[in-house]
Amino acid sequence: MSQGYVIAGLDIGTTKICAVIAEVAPDSPPEVIGVGTSPCLGLKKGVVVDLAATTEAIRSAVEKAQRMAGEEVRSFAVGVTGEHIACLNSRSVIAITHQNREITGSDVDRLIDTAKVIVIPPDREIIHAIPRWYSVDGQDGIRAPVGMHGNRLEVETHIVTGMSSFIQNVVKCVHQAGYSVEATVLEPIATAECVLTPAETDLGVVLVDIGGGTSDVAIFVGGSIYYSGVVPVGGSHVTRDIAIGLRTSIEEAERLKVSFGSALSGYEGQDEPFEFTSLGNSRPRQLPRKVLAEIIEPRIVELLQMVREHVDKAGCADRVPAGIVFAGGGSLLAGLPELAEQVLGMGSRIGSPTGVTGLVESVSSPACATAVGLVRFWARHEEQHFHDADDEAVLPRVLRRFRELFARFGGD
Repeated sequence: MSQGYVIAGLDIGTTKICAVIAEVAPDSPPEVIGVGTSPCLGLKKGVVVDLAATTEAIRSAVEKAQRMAGEEVRSFAVGVTGEHIACLNSRSVIAITHQNREITGSDVDRLIDTAKVIVIPPDREIIHAIPRWYSVDGQDGIRAPVGMHGNRLEVETHIVTGMSSFIQNVVKCVHQAGYSVEATVLEPIATAECVLTPAETDLGVVLVDIGGGTSDVAIFVGGSIYYSGVVPVGGSHVTRDIAIGLRTSIEEAERLKVSFGSALSGYEGQDEPFEFTSLGNSRPRQLPRKVLAEIIEPRIVELLQMVREHVDKAGCADRVPAGIVFAGGGSLLAGLPELAEQVLGMGSRIGSPTGVTGLVESVSSPACATAVGLVRFWARHEEQHFHDADDEAVLPRVLRRFRELFARFGGD
């Protein structure tokens, strides 16, 4: 590729839509040129419940991003999540039958296709089949087997599945908004692209992306994803707890959470007062911030305990020495890392998007991590496989190959 090209990511969340448009030049990080967000009331726990509302929110977010970028984008990499997401690790093997026993890219493709042959219910589909590592004649831990010699090629694959109808509804909303879907990507995989370091993924780390209706959990071990799951608790649950506890509106509760909320009741400054308006009462009331923290803390503890259950289910309690990295809008609560260390007994930090240039300040919040990650994910694969994209005769084949790579995630 001798010239730059424009790509875009679309994070369709329970409470908001975030669109990021970026320009990419060869051997350069994506340059963010447009960002747009829009509130969304059309999803519940990552699942579309109102097609019209979701479609309009997508259209609004994209139009804002396009006006800022001065570019019209018609195709997006779209993040998917929800309680319907499930994962498993599978091993498959093929024989190398070439006369010289040299492993080729076709062999690897054939192996990945074999890994996808699993028994799943007819209402589910494979979103990703991610090679974790390869084995050649019993030698494990190989990451790039092409060119090596061997008789037996094996792979351990992380397979992510989702409900076909739920995924199709997300895609339908994008289409109805007037855009196309280049690929669907599991949101924590996209988020990891811009918030985790190679050292963390190699050592072993837990990524927790706290969204509005759900929180995504992804565990990385040995440089690749090992486990993925979803916790049915997110930022909107905290907001509702505040609304109930203080007898105020959802809008007022959200304002209080963002402006004065803390995940830790013992956090400094808890004696400071905050002012709010209760339902049916026009006079503002004042309470110490500690009262607000005491409402928030139990819900965050519940979320962290569910994260612990996922870590234990994956058998990774002693395989994540790099600790936990939080992302998503819900990670902005003060005191979250400290509370996580108390509840889970491991180090933690808040992950903000990195690895892009341009309008960096506009996407510096953890709330933009998934959309930025989608752009970085797309850019990395397009850099590798779109060198012939200007050739009209080659373009259909390249596009098919690109979609296959998104489905596999991680194939070279």
